[in-house]
Amino acid sequence: MKNKIKFVANASRWFDKTNGNTYHSVNITRISDGKTIYCPFEYGYGEQYRYTAYFKMMENNWIPEKYHAKPGFNAHPELWERENNYPIMWNCTDGLKRDCISNGKE
Repeated sequence: MKNKIKFVANASRWFDKTNGNTYHSVNITRISDGKTIYCPFEYGYGEQYRYTAYFKMMENNWIPEKYHAKPGFNAHPELWERENNYPIMWNCTDGLKRDCISNGKE
């Protein structure tokens, strides 16, 4: 089965050494039409940027509704990604605060 990339997610992370906190921002581009959505600078460590992107994609109806969160149920966007042969190409860089902030702005 051929892997067909439909989205490119560019995440940027920054670690605040002074306070010991990690922040991230993400921009996601849909390959079919070049439309981009932005997730601004926010707190979150590890791979939290993936969930920030998933929920922004759900808000914009880029992920089918059956994977959205419903009352009493968690959202399962990672299941959607697995079932569709991983259509998101994830790029993550660690860098400066200013790069992280600008990555999440239009």
